[in-house]
Amino acid sequence: MRTKWITAVLALLLVLAGCSAGSTNDSSPAGADSDASVEQFEDDAGMERAQPDSAMDGDGEAAAADDSTVAGGSVAPGAVTTEDAPMMVRRVELKMLVEDVAAAAAQARASVSGAGGWVQSEEIVPGTEDRDGHGSMVLRVPSSDLDGIITSLSELGEVTFTRSTAEDVTAEYRDVEARVATLEAGAERLRDLIADAPSVESIASLERELTSREADLDALKARMKVLEADVSRSTITLHLAEESDDLEVLNEDDDTGFMSGLRAGWEAFVASGTIALTAIGALLPFLALAALLGIPLLLWRRRRTRARTGTTRATSRQAGAAQAGLASKDDRPAAAAGDPDGPGSGRP
Repeated sequence: MRTKWITAVLALLLVLAGCSAGSTNDSSPAGADSDASVEQFEDDAGMERAQPDSAMDGDGEAAAADDSTVAGGSVAPGAVTTEDAPMMVRRVELKMLVEDVAAAAAQARASVSGAGGWVQSEEIVPGTEDRDGHGSMVLRVPSSDLDGIITSLSELGEVTFTRSTAEDVTAEYRDVEARVATLEAGAERLRDLIADAPSVESIASLERELTSREADLDALKARMKVLEADVSRSTITLHLAEESDDLEVLNEDDDTGFMSGLRAGWEAFVASGTIALTAIGALLPFLALAALLGIPLLLWRRRRTRARTGTTRATSRQAGAAQAGLASKDDRPAAAAGDPDGPGSGRP
């Protein structure tokens, strides 16, 4: 009996040991699955954290590409680098004394061409034995190389005058850009309306409006191109002379203001008086000759006219007297014959 109880207890212990082992084995895969899930979550989280970094890298590369596009586009680097940077139109004027105007002009052309610019206009008068050389050049150069080109041109001779201006056209450019966007959107809406127009009259009216919008759009786009060209290219006005007197004349021509206008008006008045006096002096000999010949002729004609007038009056008096005498002779025979109608008949 005791042996049976011992056997039953041992069997129960064995059963309990087997159940605990089974539960241990079952719990091990579950833990492995949970560990795998945690690792997968961490991997996913790592990937999600990596995606913003890669997006940021992509944005950085896109921004770098945009910067490179701006640098290689129509707007020169240094003039407009970002959207918020000001768009400046720069102009420079130089006046220089040089030994040889023609040689200096050739060197200026070479410097500008080497920097990617060109000569917009040129007027050069080479020096000779009788006169000194002088001239003016208008140069268009890249805005990014403006300072270097100015330094290169300054080495041609002695700089006697320099002036630099910078005009901010950012507001105008942004305004034109906004108007272009508005007109493009309006033109697109008009095209959609034309496609859905119910009648020929509606199509014709919409097409006229679309044509007007497109014309305005083309004009605004052309203005944008002009502004971009002015920003990307700077203007240098170079005056060259072999003597300082020529440069002083150029300085006087460039003066502005009230006093400059007054001086210019006085000089014009004096010049007009000089021209008038010159013309009078040139005509005076001819006027004197005309007076010598014309005054006696005029007096002779007046005397002749008076003589003719007197003769005509005398002739008229004689004719009147003769007519009066004839009339009196005709009246006498009529009275003698007793003409009842004649004078002296007594009839009223």
